Amino acid sequence: MREREAALALLRKTWNKRPLPVDPVAVAEAVNVAVKAVPADESGGYSGYHISGPLPKIVVNMNEPETRRRFTVAHELGHYVLGHGERPRDGTRQFSALNSDPIEAAANRFAAELLMPYKSVLELVTEKGITSVSRLADIYKVSEIAMKYRLKNLGLIR
Repeated sequence: MREREAALALLRKTWNKRPLPVDPVAVAEAVNVAVKAVPADESGGYSGYHISGPLPKIVVNMNEPETRRRFTVAHELGHYVLGHGERPRDGTRQFSALNSDPIEAAANRFAAELLMPYKSVLELVTEKGITSVSRLADIYKVSEIAMKYRLKNLGLIR
């Protein structure tokens, strides 16, 4: 899967052997993508978007919960790394499992892998016996919904 490989390569380059949770802002900045948090009225009511060009930037709505902002930054970084170019500004639907746009789905898979790396999740669940969705969400600083989708997509829960 291209998204997994891209996210893992980026983690190796920018976050290798650093502790959880992954900081998507630090990862973005390590590859020269600026991240700017703005109030909701300056974000156009969107969760976030990225701007391509010689000085790429991710804009994120600072009024959303931390877990949502983290996923938004990772998702927008996915658009950048995967070469999607500038995408329409992302709102709630783009981060949903109901999203059928393959480019948005790819950015979601990238974000999930970046924030909740497969091997790391597998180790916590199978070797350390941490199976509580809430506990895992806390460890990775993601929403419980994101963690539940991740565990389902990895085949670790039904």
